[in-house]
Amino acid sequence: MNSDKTQDFENFDELKKHYCANLPLNIEDIYDKILKILSSKEIDIKDISEVKNDVHKLAGSAGSFGFLKISNILKKLDIYLTNFISDNENDKELDFNYIEKTFDKIRKNLSPKLSNKGNKTISASGLVSSSSDWFFKKFPEDWDKKIVILDYRDRKYLSDLKERLSYFGYEIEFFSDIDAGIEKISNEDIHIIILDTDLVLERIDIGPWLKNIKEKRNSFKIFYTSANNNFKTRLFSLRNSGDAFFENPIDVTRLVNKIEYFADSRRTKPDHILIVDDDIDTLSYYAQLFQKRGMVTSVTTVPASVFNLIVESAPDLIFIDMLMPGCNGIELTAMIRQYDEFLPIPIIIYSAFDRPVAIDLELSFSGYEFISKFTDDETIISTAINRIDRSRNLRYYMERDSLTGLLNHSNINDSFQREFVRAKRTNLPLSYAMIDIDNFKSVNDTYGHFVGDTVLKSLAYMLMERLRVTDIVGRYGGEEFVVIMGNTNVQSAKRVIDEIRENFSKVTHNAFGREFNVTFSCGIAGFPDVTVAKTISDGADKALYIAKKDGKNKVVIYDEE
Repeated sequence: MNSDKTQDFENFDELKKHYCANLPLNIEDIYDKILKILSSKEIDIKDISEVKNDVHKLAGSAGSFGFLKISNILKKLDIYLTNFISDNENDKELDFNYIEKTFDKIRKNLSPKLSNKGNKTISASGLVSSSSDWFFKKFPEDWDKKIVILDYRDRKYLSDLKERLSYFGYEIEFFSDIDAGIEKISNEDIHIIILDTDLVLERIDIGPWLKNIKEKRNSFKIFYTSANNNFKTRLFSLRNSGDAFFENPIDVTRLVNKIEYFADSRRTKPDHILIVDDDIDTLSYYAQLFQKRGMVTSVTTVPASVFNLIVESAPDLIFIDMLMPGCNGIELTAMIRQYDEFLPIPIIIYSAFDRPVAIDLELSFSGYEFISKFTDDETIISTAINRIDRSRNLRYYMERDSLTGLLNHSNINDSFQREFVRAKRTNLPLSYAMIDIDNFKSVNDTYGHFVGDTVLKSLAYMLMERLRVTDIVGRYGGEEFVVIMGNTNVQSAKRVIDEIRENFSKVTHNAFGREFNVTFSCGIAGFPDVTVAKTISDGADKALYIAKKDGKNKVVIYDEE
């Protein structure tokens, strides 16, 4: 009995953690939907009704999880939207100021409830306000940007490495006193250590110590360096718990790339599974199974309610029973697929019966997965995770630039249009910066496209690390990047971009034993100096042209006159 109660408490506690992590995202999602309605030429009552339903649901769940102030604010918004729908007139508009004030109140109540660190949360449009920051910050919530280096080489080399990494925002602490470094790492939650393989060879106690730390901390990463870049040395580093290997002198851009890779692997939100089954016991079983693996579940015994649940919960995967009264799994799946917006969601159909030939025929055309209820739990979990990962990767590459991870051309344009609408309605400044790497063709021609790609990624990382979380960054195409800075005038934007430009010019890139530096030029335009969205983007492009023509490696503000 006691163990059962403990397990129930742990499940609920885990669910509450997931709810806390997703609450800011859900709130900003509602805000963006309202903003989209406000920016449309005609108000569609159907769209407002859908938003009203989202608000109603969130108000209820927020109260259940202890966010009473947020729940009360959402209830008032629910009443406001209900009255707006019932009193609808063709020429009536939503009160933008009321909406802004309402969400400002919600955001103020999010911060102390979810974190005491002043963390952030990102909206679908890229705008940010106070709350949880694990989703969009470059580093996961439990990572800091501190790197410890255990080394006994000359301090000039280490000081140079420290300075170069600081351009990307990393905090470096190195120890020539190895025992002091070991004590530091043992007693503090350090996530990255860099050390030379020679050190492990000379100090036989370090290898077992590193292995012990890794067993205790899943996020702990060990980067080895050596002057010997050969098979034997690399194998030695691998056998001593190494996660990466770098030849001395360390290529800083590659080091940053590897750090970002490990940070990315931890920056994921919990998978959300929607389970549809008319049998309560089976439903509960699978819900517990997924929850034990850290997933969030939504459940229903009524197939007709699936469509509202998909809209409300935005599941990463739908898990459907094959045989249900009134509507079987194949039929329900076919109806879900009639909605274009639901097409990317993977679906798994499960049954206590063997898969008949008819299902094979259906699935061969649709690509859905079938699982027997007698399949072991591990296979069910791994199948679900694989389908979610595949779908998530496809969506990611549809929205993001595959090389840098930044927003792609179409999505950065969409973000700018949303931000421009917001700027005009709030009468707050907005800056649009277009950045172009100088002489990038020469980099590709001299060192090859692989090195060129590394340069692109290094600038992308620096932009993400050095800009505010409220700023939106995208790769416009080729060697061009766009930065959108809300509530920022063009003079302030110029100061920020200029600082990044100076830091980027100091980054030393390595290729085939040769070192080189790269610069960029930038053009900036913004609202309210320019009042037409297309003129702003065109103006930034013209200012960029002037910067290039005037010697490159500089930032120029567009002058409409």
